[in-house]
Amino acid sequence: MIKVISSLDLSLNQFFKKTLLSLLLTCSVLIGNAQETQWAGKIIDSSSLRPVGFAHLTVVSNGDGTSTNEKGKFTMNVSSDTVKVEISCLGYASKLIKLDTLNRKESLIYLDKAAHQLEEVVVGRRGYENPAWEIIRLAMKNADLHNFQGQEDFQYQSKMRTNIFLADINKEFTERKLIASAIKRMEAIDSLKKDDNGKLLIPMYVAHSEQKVSYNAKGRAEDRDQFYYKEAFLGPEFENQFKEGLDNEKTTVNFYQHWLRFLRYDFASPLNPSFKNFYDFELVTYEEIDEDWCYKINYIPRRENDQTFGGTIWITDEDKGFAIKKVYAEIGRKSPLNFIDSITVEQKMAPLDTTQIWFPYQQNIKMWVGGKLKENWQKFLVDIETENTFLTQDSTINFEEVDTTTFAMIDTVKQMPTVKSAAKIADIGVTGYYRMGGFDFGPLTVLYAQNNVEEHRIQVGGLTNTQWNKNLIGGGYVAYGTNDQEWKWGAMAKYILNHDTWTFLYARAQHSLQRLGGGITYPGQDPYLWISQAWGTYSNPYYLDEAKLIAGTYITEGIQLRGQFTYKDENYFATELTDTLAFSNITTAEVGGSIIFDFGKRYVSSRHLNRYVAANGKLPTISLSYQRGLPSVLGATDSYHKVEFNLSHRFKLGAIGRLDYVVSSGWTPSTVPFPLLFVHRGNNLRYIYSGSSYNLMGFGEFMSDQYASLRMFHHFEGLVLNRLPLLKKWNAKTFVLSNILWGSVSEANQTANVNPWDENSTSFGSLDPSTPYVEVGGGVENIFRMVKVMFIYRATYQENASRKYGIMFAITPEF
Repeated sequence: MIKVISSLDLSLNQFFKKTLLSLLLTCSVLIGNAQETQWAGKIIDSSSLRPVGFAHLTVVSNGDGTSTNEKGKFTMNVSSDTVKVEISCLGYASKLIKLDTLNRKESLIYLDKAAHQLEEVVVGRRGYENPAWEIIRLAMKNADLHNFQGQEDFQYQSKMRTNIFLADINKEFTERKLIASAIKRMEAIDSLKKDDNGKLLIPMYVAHSEQKVSYNAKGRAEDRDQFYYKEAFLGPEFENQFKEGLDNEKTTVNFYQHWLRFLRYDFASPLNPSFKNFYDFELVTYEEIDEDWCYKINYIPRRENDQTFGGTIWITDEDKGFAIKKVYAEIGRKSPLNFIDSITVEQKMAPLDTTQIWFPYQQNIKMWVGGKLKENWQKFLVDIETENTFLTQDSTINFEEVDTTTFAMIDTVKQMPTVKSAAKIADIGVTGYYRMGGFDFGPLTVLYAQNNVEEHRIQVGGLTNTQWNKNLIGGGYVAYGTNDQEWKWGAMAKYILNHDTWTFLYARAQHSLQRLGGGITYPGQDPYLWISQAWGTYSNPYYLDEAKLIAGTYITEGIQLRGQFTYKDENYFATELTDTLAFSNITTAEVGGSIIFDFGKRYVSSRHLNRYVAANGKLPTISLSYQRGLPSVLGATDSYHKVEFNLSHRFKLGAIGRLDYVVSSGWTPSTVPFPLLFVHRGNNLRYIYSGSSYNLMGFGEFMSDQYASLRMFHHFEGLVLNRLPLLKKWNAKTFVLSNILWGSVSEANQTANVNPWDENSTSFGSLDPSTPYVEVGGGVENIFRMVKVMFIYRATYQENASRKYGIMFAITPEF
């Protein structure tokens, strides 16, 4: 009996346990399903992606519901994942949805226009309006609020890493003895990167910089405090000369600008006021990017050869003021850029602190270079990655340890003898000097020259470089002419006191052969410019004894002051071309000063401490100078005053191209020998065009004591030839140019320079004040990616001209 009861108790116990457990599970499910949860979302038009305001959402089972606000957003409580909700709005087709098919956190729901409503819209309008256009217009309307180069000051930390790889290499190339050996050395350090197709990327150059940047809205300029820089190059040593030129200010792309400059070309931004002329737009979707809802818009160039991008832009909705959130932009192979296969830009933006300014916190630029010359050639991949961090008043600079793997790879390959030889040859071609450690022998371009005065000229010399001393360089040359049997020499030195403000002292002295109107040659000048001055026929030649001192500094960003003292003793002599010497000697002692405005320009300095423009600013470059001739100082014979003004600028003229122009003027009230007047520079090279000369004017042909000039060179950038189907594939471009010079000579200077053999004429040529010197022309550039061919016509002063027109060439490789 006890056993029976015990068995029954056990059975009941098991029964109640199972029953109670089932009841508890059932109740928990019922209770869980009975709990209401909040559902949020946004309803948009499936065609325009614009918010649908005041749409009704109704739960089918019980009639509960809500409506969207004017921005299409809603929240409502629901009690079952399987609940059905009907969405309706006037003018739209109703939609029945089940919650279990949607993202419960935040749903995006599309409504289609009702068929009759669509018909009404089309009939009631004169034409189709692309829905993306309105979003682009709103982004442009709010550009001043969101543009990071706008009206507010801010600071940020920037980290930039630049890599140049040898890319798109095939198996045969990697199996070459030199390449295979280089790859083996690199992979002994670490595995090489590969591209998307699995091909090796061989590093050729790497640079890493970190800097604190302060943006000044009033001056629209950035002040950079670079606290780290390191570079390595599998080629000639640049001694960090890209440290100043390759910075984040010049590599950060601002898509709020109407025109974006890439390698001296201006490309139309998707937010250009004439966007419909350059692009076709497609509104793709409405999606969330880093918690910001954005309109995704594709933009496609209307003409492949135009200076345009193709890609995608994400623009925030009205909640964030239609700001640019993200951009992907690509310049394709058919663009007018030379040597560049393609360029891609990927950029992400975020608001700065609590302001409405949106700043690029991530950016990656990739350029594939070289394939346009020959498609199956190996290419170079330039990869520039930038990471920016906004700094508040309480922020501190965060310096992270730099990955030195690529630096080590390049350094080990540079020790290979064949690589050293190749780098040496490349260095000679770029600099014109043969490098021997801290000393450069040359320039090699003028070791030998021929002219009518010296007949055969032999010259040797050299300069120290920054490997010897990073702040001081010096050097000189000696030369001898077999015909005049005269030794010439020159010496110079330059010392940089402060690299940031470019505070320097410069000194030179020389005894040299010069020609009037050809520019003065001097030790340390551009080796390739020296060629045209050393060769050819000298008219009005003279021997020059010169001593010169110059000091200069930037007193603030974009404003440079210079002062100088120059002593010159010029001894003129007759040749078979010169029989009207009014004098044989002129001695001057001159002090002078200048102020230069070059806002926005960026420079790089060479190993000879010469500076070159790396990037131009938007504003014109302006210089104003004054020279005073001091009589009786060091035997000087002449007293005079001279003032000169120069303005140069390049700007975009919309779709019709870009214009380069230079305005110059000068004035002296003094009575002086004619070599001390303003001698206008001619060109003695019959077929070679010079951008700084009057190309159909002879050396020393015209002089003035007051003048004004205007030089204009307009590039049509493919505007004409890109529209011609048979010619656009050549990527050639047309241009026009004009050089206009107004000048005159006072009666006092004419009297002081009377021709000894003809009292009715002067010893020099001058311009009629009522008739300017004019030469005009035009031609085609970008032939074979680097050649200009032009026809130039001398429109005035033709009577005694050596030539009235000319066909000239220029080799100007440009990207």
